Amino acid sequence: MAAIPEVLAICVNWNGREVLSAALESLLAGDLVPSRIIVVDNASTDGSADCLPPQVEVIKLAENTGYGAAINRAWERTRSAEPQPDYYLLMNNDVFVERDTLARLVNFAVGAGPGIFGPRILMRSDPRRLDMAWGRLNWSHVLTRFEGKGAPADRWVEPRAVELLQGSFLLIDARVAREVGSFDERFFMYHEEVDYLYRAAAKGYRSYYCPSAVITHEGAHSTRRSPELKLYWTRRNTVLFLRKHRATGLQWARYFATLSASLGYNLLSLRRRRAGVIFRGARDGFRMRL
Repeated sequence: MAAIPEVLAICVNWNGREVLSAALESLLAGDLVPSRIIVVDNASTDGSADCLPPQVEVIKLAENTGYGAAINRAWERTRSAEPQPDYYLLMNNDVFVERDTLARLVNFAVGAGPGIFGPRILMRSDPRRLDMAWGRLNWSHVLTRFEGKGAPADRWVEPRAVELLQGSFLLIDARVAREVGSFDERFFMYHEEVDYLYRAAAKGYRSYYCPSAVITHEGAHSTRRSPELKLYWTRRNTVLFLRKHRATGLQWARYFATLSASLGYNLLSLRRRRAGVIFRGARDGFRMRL
């Protein structure tokens, strides 16, 4: 009988009092429960990391270091632990995991070999619709395009190798993590998983969309009270990504064309504040020292 793979789950939390407990409880109720679960708390002020199930370990950080940095701190703390995991499960604090989700994802991963794996993601507010399925780089001012947003939940039901997966729930083969290394902490929030999957692909590791595994996702929990944060960080990190990965002339041309169109549209629509946030994000991306 084959051994059950060791899964180390890492959940990044920042002020997730409304969602964190439900996310963890759904994970603990699954057919396959991770052998170890760690919550990395990014200096929450709402007490969300203080009353967790006893099976859950907590790493409390002194400041909000961002998503990728939180994952890195957990990896650093567990690098010498035994037994070493076969897979890392990276999850947001605002997901709800179906009972068979992790088992299905792991079973697919075992058959596929080293890679990165993501489930079908449904809207928490309306589980009849997809939050998103899978994505690709389009090198625009927002960098990516994801398929299936708002589509009926029964769309995109076949597994496939894809370019991008949403970072809210990722299963990463430990062999991939060891070779690709840490998350780039400069991204802070948004596009850090895009950078990681891109780096993994450059080393020959594929990403797979596994629709038989299903989660629901509330989405943008950390920024819903300040939507301009998402606007700023996605635009800033798009520039960081293009610069870091040495975008081609054609890719830069597409970026500037779509950025100009976006700024023009927002100004003509009298959304000057939004245009200002987009401009500042792009400007700060160019000002960063690589």
